[in-house]
Amino acid sequence: MTTFREEFAGSLRRRVTSPSLLGYTPYEIQEKFHASDAIGRLLLGGNRAGKTVSGATEASFWLTGNHPYRRIPEPPVFGRGVSVDIEQGLKKIMLPELDRWLPRSALVSGSWEQSYDKQSRVLTLANGSKMDFLTGEMDTEKHAGTSRNFCWIDEEPPESIFNENMLRLVDVQGNWWMTMTPVLGMTWVYRRIYEPFTEGNLHDEAAVFQAPSEYNPFLPPGALDAMLAGMSSEEREARKYGKFVAASGLVYPSFNPALHVVDSIDPSAVVHPIITGMDHGLRNPTAWLWAYVDNEGRIIVFHEYYEAERTITEHASEVNFWERTRNIQFKVNYRVGDPSISQRNAVNGESVQSEYSRDDVFIGLGNNDVPYGLNRVRRLLDTRGLLITNDCTHLIRELHTYRWSQFASMKAREAKQPKEAPEKRNDHAVDALRYLVCSRPENEWGGADVPHFEPRTPSHTVPRDEEYTERDFLGSDNDKYHPVLGDDW
Repeated sequence: MTTFREEFAGSLRRRVTSPSLLGYTPYEIQEKFHASDAIGRLLLGGNRAGKTVSGATEASFWLTGNHPYRRIPEPPVFGRGVSVDIEQGLKKIMLPELDRWLPRSALVSGSWEQSYDKQSRVLTLANGSKMDFLTGEMDTEKHAGTSRNFCWIDEEPPESIFNENMLRLVDVQGNWWMTMTPVLGMTWVYRRIYEPFTEGNLHDEAAVFQAPSEYNPFLPPGALDAMLAGMSSEEREARKYGKFVAASGLVYPSFNPALHVVDSIDPSAVVHPIITGMDHGLRNPTAWLWAYVDNEGRIIVFHEYYEAERTITEHASEVNFWERTRNIQFKVNYRVGDPSISQRNAVNGESVQSEYSRDDVFIGLGNNDVPYGLNRVRRLLDTRGLLITNDCTHLIRELHTYRWSQFASMKAREAKQPKEAPEKRNDHAVDALRYLVCSRPENEWGGADVPHFEPRTPSHTVPRDEEYTERDFLGSDNDKYHPVLGDDW
């Protein structure tokens, strides 16, 4: 039988090695995270920055009903934890952290084993609070269910998983927090949470906190450098500072606003022939880009149109109106778009291409060889043969976030070769760019970098052996031929 002296000694050892909430002393960024009253909180941390500790202690505050920084619902409360996977994320990270910080007095019979059901993956406290656990590997339907007062997500899940868990919070106005190291680069978390927050557009909906590893006062000296040894500079930035970087997985990793984005241009001052590229959508946006080729052979994209839920007539009207009001309608040399616009509707026999033509917007069919087009755009970015004005905000955003498709789970990603196709989301302006770029001769841009962008009056419109005018193919006997696009323009 265990004596009182032995129980007391064991209790002291637990207090030292696993102090629980009673001994939790957050450092400055952790304290700000806990004290925030935002509905959602994103804690970006480097490795060993204490981000998982922050997530686990916050969940423990809610489960026990004792929050030292803000008001929370009275227990019992119902929460959810979402980890990357079962073996690594749940069994080795999320559950041990909760076991570490929850006071023994909060557990059923003072025992973790009595409180956590391994079969159902549900944690039950003595006060009736419950927390179930799921992973990003599971089907989205598994994340459905009844309402939750809070949701703690440790590391970035697929966006569909995040969306499904947000629905669990609506009825009771629950809170969520995500603790992660952004090793996957500028993903949906960057686009949907981080960037809107930095631009001041989220208000009280979500707050972002950044915790570099070096801010953790409990990190042993030299441990961080040893951990980061051998990693790429981009991965070190993510793992040390919790920064979003252009990590692997981006289709256009060399895109850099400092190199590729220039000041806006007055369209009426453009003296070069203008070319346009388009990608059609209905529920998704329809994207149009206007560009010209300068003296050096660089493509300069200087205007964009990006709208969803409009008819083709409305799109065509906007295109025509914008060009007329800028007095550039006669400078437009040709238009090129997604070849699928030629497909005819089975009901009325019309196509997107023919409907545009009724409104005097004539579109040639672009090259839809995706690998070829991606390589063309990448080569132009690599050699600074493509420049974009700063008012083309949607194109710039998509170039920042356009990614290769990934497998649904971390396990599948590690077991299989990377996918060779981009994600079919947020790709409308970049698709229009691809069609536009592929309409130009391959040797048009020689690749010599030009340090400063200065639009100049051209001595000729395109390289001499490709020179042509609008009259060469519009309104002539041979009006189906285009010098670049060929017979089917």
